[in-house]
Amino acid sequence: MPEVNMPRLSDTMQEGTITRWLKKPGDEVKKGEVVAEVETDKANMEIESFNAGVLEQILVSEGETAPIGQPIAILGTGANVQSQQQSPASQTVFAPSQKVAAVSEASSSNVQAPLTAEPNLVQNARVNGGPIKSSPLARRMAEEHGIDLQQIKGTGPGGRIVRDDIEDYIEQQRTSGGTAPQVAPAATVSQVAPAVTSLPPVSTEDAEVVTLSTMQKTIARRLTESKQSVPHFYIGNDIDLTDALEMRQKLNANAGEGGVKVSVNDLIIKACALALEKFPEVNGSYRDGQFILHKHVNIGIAVDVPAGLVVPVIRDANIKGLRTIAREAKALVAKAQAGKLTPADLDGGTFSISNLGMMDVTDFAAVINPPQSAILAVAAARKTFVPIDNQPVIRDIMHVTLSADHRILYGATVARFLQEVKRLLQNIYLLLG
Repeated sequence: MPEVNMPRLSDTMQEGTITRWLKKPGDEVKKGEVVAEVETDKANMEIESFNAGVLEQILVSEGETAPIGQPIAILGTGANVQSQQQSPASQTVFAPSQKVAAVSEASSSNVQAPLTAEPNLVQNARVNGGPIKSSPLARRMAEEHGIDLQQIKGTGPGGRIVRDDIEDYIEQQRTSGGTAPQVAPAATVSQVAPAVTSLPPVSTEDAEVVTLSTMQKTIARRLTESKQSVPHFYIGNDIDLTDALEMRQKLNANAGEGGVKVSVNDLIIKACALALEKFPEVNGSYRDGQFILHKHVNIGIAVDVPAGLVVPVIRDANIKGLRTIAREAKALVAKAQAGKLTPADLDGGTFSISNLGMMDVTDFAAVINPPQSAILAVAAARKTFVPIDNQPVIRDIMHVTLSADHRILYGATVARFLQEVKRLLQNIYLLLG
């Protein structure tokens, strides 16, 4: 019987949370049709069916989480439609020898379920005869540290044990004087991040407790790992944008009504892309003791969304014209704000730009987005007196700060890169070639 499985929607995704079913049991589903929306570690995305049929049973309800590859719905002819939505946690856990028969009975078919589906079902451990719900990462961490999952209370959806619960348990063992679980030699930074010392519980009378979304938890984890594992250093520079702003005004005036308007950020994207051609080290990454120099210049642009922050990517920005960059950036921002970004929109970035100039920010430093080696923080352009021919002249000055990974980049390289970005933006017609 055809199934709809939880797909891998990003390179870092391990599980997804169903936010909305667009089909209900009994509805016809066409091949390639969107059946559900899922929240991943990066954005809200859509799940398409790879098969056609009638949706007979929903296995993962709205608000519940499933690991990659786990069946979330069953398709059929419509003869066995079940109106009740069931979650994996409410189903009986079968022994491996019983699974094929169980699936066969549920679908009233002799079609056998592949044995490779076993890792996607709830694993072994039980409490009072019921299964312990836990994420794949939490189970792996528990195995590595020799932790019995029955000792842990899950805080995820439906009491599911998640990564944070394992880390909290490890930290509690340390701070309480108990024997801390032994870290397996193969454990990595991404698997065992140091937990924050436990704080006293918050009174709900004094504060509102907000549960983080999957994206917000991932942002918190990745940024913590970035600051802990990547040796950041920062170099700033002031750029005179006066001529660039004048040229932008002329370009937009010539675009006419309904034409593509170029933003200051589009100019910065193009300048950085051309500078990255000249300084390929800044377009590189540090991985497993090696420098990876990327052949494509793919610029990520930080976009503020209600759930946090996403960084969609403009690919090959160094060979695209200003209006093409402006058109793509506008479309990506609109998709991000509507929660419609796809994995292709988010993956493959080699350098990032975070621009807070529109919020009148005067100076800030951004956190590197691994595995990239650098991110440019852009502040607002401000009217400033500068000396020209020994006379004070008002110019539009913008401050930028580059956060760089000291494992692959050094101060002089980063300084020269920023000088090139500055040269391009202060000789703005170089961006039109």
